[in-house]
Amino acid sequence: MKNLNQLKEDLITERNDYKRTRQYNKLSPRLKRAVDMIFRNADDDADVIADFELNIKKAAEKFTVKIKDIMTSVKHTL
Repeated sequence: MKNLNQLKEDLITERNDYKRTRQYNKLSPRLKRAVDMIFRNADDDADVIADFELNIKKAAEKFTVKIKDIMTSVKHTL
C-alpha cells in the first residue's frame, strides 16, 4: 500500500512526463512556457477537450507565439 508521500510523488511525476520528451527539450523558452500553461490548465479544467482550443489561444497571446507552433509541439509531446 502506498503512503501519502508516494502518491504525491507519483502525481507530480505523471503531470511532468511531457517535460522529459526530446521534442519538449528542443522548444524555445517561450514555447515551453506556453506548453506548460496549456498542460497546467488541462490539469485544472474539468472539461479538457472543450477548453483546449481556448487554452491554446490564450497561451499564444500571452507568450506571443503562433498557434500552429503550439499545436505542433503539443502533438509531438503527447
